[in-house]
Amino acid sequence: MRRLIGPVLVGLGVFLIVAAGLARFYAYPALARVPAGYHSETALEATGAEIFNSDPEVLAPETHDLVITSKTSEDVDADAPEDVVVWVNVTTIDKAVGGNFQKSTERVAFDEVTGEGVECDECDTWIAEVDGDTVEQVPTLFEGQIYKFPFNTQQDTYEVWDGSTGETAPATFEGEEQIQGVDVYKFVQVIDETVIDTREVPGSVFGAEGTIEADMVYSMTRTFYVEPATGSPIHRIEERVQELEYDGQRVPAFVGTVHYTDDQVDKNVDDVATKATLLSGTRFLYPVVLVLLGLVLLGLGIVMNRRLSDEQTTGTHQDRPLVTA
Repeated sequence: MRRLIGPVLVGLGVFLIVAAGLARFYAYPALARVPAGYHSETALEATGAEIFNSDPEVLAPETHDLVITSKTSEDVDADAPEDVVVWVNVTTIDKAVGGNFQKSTERVAFDEVTGEGVECDECDTWIAEVDGDTVEQVPTLFEGQIYKFPFNTQQDTYEVWDGSTGETAPATFEGEEQIQGVDVYKFVQVIDETVIDTREVPGSVFGAEGTIEADMVYSMTRTFYVEPATGSPIHRIEERVQELEYDGQRVPAFVGTVHYTDDQVDKNVDDVATKATLLSGTRFLYPVVLVLLGLVLLGLGIVMNRRLSDEQTTGTHQDRPLVTA
């Protein structure tokens, strides 16, 4: 029975070392990508936001609490290259009392590991623009981080897509924090004032006559709280300032702070915590533990094999008897 212990320990040691390699170089890459068939519904809100009422009988800003729903689903039938996924997002902004304010739809292709938008002609990416009763799908090349940060997010600066400007702006790492026990990285994206559109509006909005052309001036400060192993935002806060400007006067079009609801943050923590532990462990801790344990067992097995071999050699060596006449 003792003869079997050494070889068994050597076998277990080799097995654990191989398992460590499989965990790091096979299991981790398989886990560190967005899940197939993804579907989610995200709840956001804005309390006391100033929005413009375009009703011809009003034509003035109003203050409302906003209820915002963002539904995102993967188009599993999309003609996308390997490692690229296509998601369709529909965001609806409703007044808590008083009906719909805005609705937007976009179709995005991005890398399932890095989360960055990719150029993909066959993916048919676009933003839906509404002009009266007409909806036009405007082809759009999405760049930077779209819905999430990369798996294994670093303490660095990332280019993040902004749908209002139609381009990326840097989100800078500003420290580590905790949300309900989950370690997160804080990133802040600041978009300075820029004119994103020019619109024809009744002059009465600005105390003028006839129809005038007003600039839509936009600025944004976004704060992301990202769980680094998964790259998933646990919380997001958007301080939006969007105003119509004419002849030095400004009228709020959409001014307010949009953020995840408390229930949404709770859900994000529940969804991410387990996967973050698994990803972090598979990437570093589990392989290291397996390698160390494997080396210990391998070393013990080799030592036991040598001892057994030495005992057998000693036991079989005997001096020849003297031959006498």
